[in-house]
Amino acid sequence: MILSKTQRIGAALLFGIAFAIWLAVALYPHKQPDRTPPSPVKQRTWEERKDSMRRADSVRYAQWAAERQQRYDSFRIADSLQRQEWKRIRKQQYDSFRLEDSLWRDSVGWRFTKHLKKDTVLDLNHCDTTELQYIRGIGRYTAMQIIRYREQLGGFYSSAQLTDELLAKLRLDTVLSHFTADTTAIQPLHINVATVEQLQRHPYLRFAQAKAIYTLRRKRITLHSIDELRTLPELTENDLQRLAPYLSFE
Repeated sequence: MILSKTQRIGAALLFGIAFAIWLAVALYPHKQPDRTPPSPVKQRTWEERKDSMRRADSVRYAQWAAERQQRYDSFRIADSLQRQEWKRIRKQQYDSFRLEDSLWRDSVGWRFTKHLKKDTVLDLNHCDTTELQYIRGIGRYTAMQIIRYREQLGGFYSSAQLTDELLAKLRLDTVLSHFTADTTAIQPLHINVATVEQLQRHPYLRFAQAKAIYTLRRKRITLHSIDELRTLPELTENDLQRLAPYLSFE
């Protein structure tokens, strides 16, 4: 096979390039890797740098984790407060709607078609919720509130107590003629043995008044009559008149 002049020149150039590469590789000195161990000073310096980097990374991670936890806690607290406020508003609205609905149903006599006669009188200290609901103007919710208030008082001594501030929303002034109160069923409040907490639970006593009575009893050891309570500035004559049927000095 006869090569042309151009082919011969190209082959010569390729051969020359290959020879030059081989000669450069053969003659260029190869640097052997340094396998000698580092000096103790360098090793210690390197270890200190690694420890410093690890500590810095640990501190940065701790700060990042603390910030994330703080943000999470703040979001959770805010969400919890929003939920509590929403539940409070919803409960308030529900109670308001339930009270209005109950009063409206009571006013039109929705629940019961049978009612007691106009001249029928119930004893507030012995009737139950069922008997109360037979009177026009009193439904289940209103009856439950009356019974609950009776338990807080320890019993009624007058039907006029149905107009107290705790029952004012029920508007019971129109049904007072249907009730009377057996005062013998009242559970007395034993002044000489009751604690501040027990005194405060009574609807007619505030905390300051209960504490004043308790302090006076401790000073005098035993109280004998309601006249001794008149020395307390926390109790007015009106307060003593309301409390008189419930006080026992035995």
